[in-house]
Amino acid sequence: MANQVKQFNGVDIGDIKEINGLTDANLKNLNDQEFQGSTDAQLIDFSTQEADGTAIDGGTGFNTDRSEGISLAFDPDTNQVIIAFSDGANSTRATIRIGTISGTTVTFGDKIVVNSSHTGVVSTGCHYDQVNDRLIVVQSDPYSTFFGDGGIYATAFELNSSRGVDTHGTTVEVFQSSSGHGVSNNNLSEIQDHDGIVDILYEDKSDGDDNYITTVRINDASACSLTVGSANEFDDTANNYFGIAYSPDEDRNVILYTDGNTLKARAIEHLSGNAAMGSAASYNLLNCHLDAAEPRGGRAMIYDTEHNKFHFLYRYNGSSGNNAVNDNLYIGNLTVSNITVTFSNTGNPGTLMNNTVEIDDLKFGSHQGSNYSGAGLIYSHQRQRIIMHGNSSNSETGSTKKFHVIDYNGSSYTKSSSPIDVFTASGAPWYFHSILTDNASGILGTVNLVGYFIYGGSNDGKTFIKGIDAGDSTIS
Repeated sequence: MANQVKQFNGVDIGDIKEINGLTDANLKNLNDQEFQGSTDAQLIDFSTQEADGTAIDGGTGFNTDRSEGISLAFDPDTNQVIIAFSDGANSTRATIRIGTISGTTVTFGDKIVVNSSHTGVVSTGCHYDQVNDRLIVVQSDPYSTFFGDGGIYATAFELNSSRGVDTHGTTVEVFQSSSGHGVSNNNLSEIQDHDGIVDILYEDKSDGDDNYITTVRINDASACSLTVGSANEFDDTANNYFGIAYSPDEDRNVILYTDGNTLKARAIEHLSGNAAMGSAASYNLLNCHLDAAEPRGGRAMIYDTEHNKFHFLYRYNGSSGNNAVNDNLYIGNLTVSNITVTFSNTGNPGTLMNNTVEIDDLKFGSHQGSNYSGAGLIYSHQRQRIIMHGNSSNSETGSTKKFHVIDYNGSSYTKSSSPIDVFTASGAPWYFHSILTDNASGILGTVNLVGYFIYGGSNDGKTFIKGIDAGDSTIS
């Protein structure tokens, strides 16, 4: 039980920041009694500046043109953050900026275009491969006569320690069809850290809108060259709302998707570099949709390293007469062993909802308006808590982005009673991506770095970098 220890050597627990070099966020127990600090969940504002120290947009944002498809990665070798985005100032080409963090200031290097031949980019997947010490950026630009030869592509980079790149690899084609494709914008891809292979999810419109997974991986680190794996179909329904997350404990990615009115999941392993899948497991609650995270939201699923579980966010679209309420959001969980996925039981939705938590105040998403900012999940590794962000406003261009902090004890969830503001000014926060804050990225301490851009209103086009600390105080 939290707060069993009140003092240590006469010092109040809330005043202890470090013991033998361990910070309060890393101290779990003292003499087998649970240690809990007193840091409240909070939003942390970051200012942004150019390498010469010049503030970007007064420190409130950067870019003045829309930056769709934002994704973030962290290079632990050079302690640098990478943000990938579609640059509205340059015909929506995929672009990266590399930054260093000092306190709450992010200093960026110059914009680096990922590939100048492809415009109309709507989604990026930015991943740092620690096996080969290379950055891999996936991009999706939809087929259109206005945007040229659309498809899904990937490029690898060797970074230097001065917010730039030493080697810019050749872009490879992952998928392209004149019939087009669809992707889950902020759930496009995920890297499996143990082998440096990136799994990419997409809908193939030339094959009846069936859904596929394929891979890219480094085959020559010095040249930053990539190999594309074979495509493997994981679902045959016309729905490109996906979730994907990685378990370092099982060395597996898990795909979450809807098949008709059934929510399903599959584990992924790699055979000779290609994606191989386990059998599909089904959630025992029907009418669950992943559109809360799409198309303007965040991650539909995250991995909890403390409990070895995947947590996923869905919108219930069933009868309001049941205990699961129509249009409310819910967080459930699943486990994976080797390539077998097991969903936690939800019980009977008419009487109870086991292994879930209900979100009824941050639920406005694409099912209500195409420009709503949507919702998503982040996992705070240092705080071992879930951050759920969503839109609290019934408005497309005046959205209020907020977040809840949620504890999970292995069997039940505890949600904060009131959400905390992320963005309240004019405009709608689109695409909400986070950098994972684990022991390898200690430069950020207990803060999860997030990025998003603003659609509409007086802040239209501005891209923001902020931080969320899930805190370690009692949730109320």
